[in-house]
Amino acid sequence: MSIFNFRKRPAGYGGEEKAETYDFFEIAAFFRCDSHKQALGELSEQTCSDLGLDDLFMFTDRTASRVGQQYLYNLMRTIPAKEGEIKANEAIIEKFSADSGGHASVVKELHTLQAVEAYSIAPLLQTEHPPVSAWWQFVLRVCSLLPTLFLLLFLFYKLIPALLLLVVAILVNGVLHYRNKHNGLGYLVSMPQLMKMLDAAGKLAADPLLSAISKKVPEALASLETLRRSSKSLRIESRLDNDLAVILWAITEIIKIFFLIEPLSYNKTVRLLKDKNAAIETVFRFIGLADSLSSVAFLRKGLPSYCLPEQPDGEVRVEADGMYHPLVENCVPNAIGIQGRSVLFTGSNMSGKTTFIRTLGVNILVAQTLNTAFARRMRLQMPVMIHAALMLSDSLSDGKSFYMKEVESIRDMLSYSQSEQTNLFLLDEIFKGTNTTERIAAAKAVLSFLNTSRNIVVVSTHDTELGTFLANEYDLYHFCETISGGMLSFDYKLKSGNLYQRNAIRILEINDYPASLIEDAYSVIRQIEG
Repeated sequence: MSIFNFRKRPAGYGGEEKAETYDFFEIAAFFRCDSHKQALGELSEQTCSDLGLDDLFMFTDRTASRVGQQYLYNLMRTIPAKEGEIKANEAIIEKFSADSGGHASVVKELHTLQAVEAYSIAPLLQTEHPPVSAWWQFVLRVCSLLPTLFLLLFLFYKLIPALLLLVVAILVNGVLHYRNKHNGLGYLVSMPQLMKMLDAAGKLAADPLLSAISKKVPEALASLETLRRSSKSLRIESRLDNDLAVILWAITEIIKIFFLIEPLSYNKTVRLLKDKNAAIETVFRFIGLADSLSSVAFLRKGLPSYCLPEQPDGEVRVEADGMYHPLVENCVPNAIGIQGRSVLFTGSNMSGKTTFIRTLGVNILVAQTLNTAFARRMRLQMPVMIHAALMLSDSLSDGKSFYMKEVESIRDMLSYSQSEQTNLFLLDEIFKGTNTTERIAAAKAVLSFLNTSRNIVVVSTHDTELGTFLANEYDLYHFCETISGGMLSFDYKLKSGNLYQRNAIRILEINDYPASLIEDAYSVIRQIEG
């Protein structure tokens, strides 16, 4: 198990942002286990990094249970092929909003799974459990009966050899008992949490607020009763904080060793886990979805503005008004419409190009996964797969330069662009790792190739020449700054058209670069433009 530093949430959790440490390896456990058969695709690690998914998840996560947290993360990393689960169950979110008391009772029950050990339930959904052979099960059963047999022979027939055999049988069973404790250590953590999940699911399935998503749960719970009974002995030992507890534990251990209760229970439980995998997954998904719907309801309550995304008509691919990024302090809302053509942004550093691209990507992501957009209004042709190359860097471990990393990332995009699905490609300063002439030439060729009728390309550049070459294929927008009284300021508002003004050297000048250096720079520009 990982080492956690979590703050325990109060039982009356009301959907506020969480002040706790996130262990994303554990949170992503269900994402790794899920087959994603019904999904359009999964977000790559690069795209997650570029969109700041970890930070976005910590902001949007208002779940009450660890199961729900894992489920929500899986939702946010998976683009649904059709209607997403949140949108399909929008009526439940409305019920949560209308019935605060009923919502609170659901959250209270989900809260029983808030211990970090509940992360261990998701790995139980994997099919690769330790093999249990019939021969080994037979050996355990025989060994579990031998101490009783030898004890009876000694008591009734006073056979001294039977007493010696009894001692040997108990020693052998002790070895088998403690060997099993090592093999089943993970199950000693996960099985008690699984039982808690089954208990919570039984109560929540009876809640009228969740009737639309709980129809398969009672049957699944009924089929898991044998698993519940077989796993009773697989639990974490209680803390021994007094002498009586130590004595009771010692007596219990002797009984378990004598009859080999734990190894037999462990083997039966593992076999049942394989057979009951589908039922466990049904219950897990029910708890996870219920908590995710609760989380979205809480999230929306705290937003300054939001909307439910709409499916547009005609050639509109993306249309947003009052769109903002929830993690950017005092974010300036912007509007954009993408109809039939892709989009190219120009502008200087710090003017807002990259932030806007990331804002657009984040909104298209949450619109599809959470049926929520951080905007006054948003229309989006769904589904659309998202691919980003915004924050590439050198890979020292692979010995690859920044340019090679960019080459490989864009090569993958070229491949995706030929698929039958709709793709959104987000790029920032394409091929900035090479010289100006080849950068512009290669960028123009790549952007033209990516810009098919199915794909949407959103790209930023400092090279205003690209706008000239792509004017017939891309809509041009820009961000700009103003310099007044030796002060640099930005309004972060998106504007139509290409940007032709140059302020880079002027910015150096107002930041007290030597006058001779500034004049030298302007002289070079005059020579270039000759």
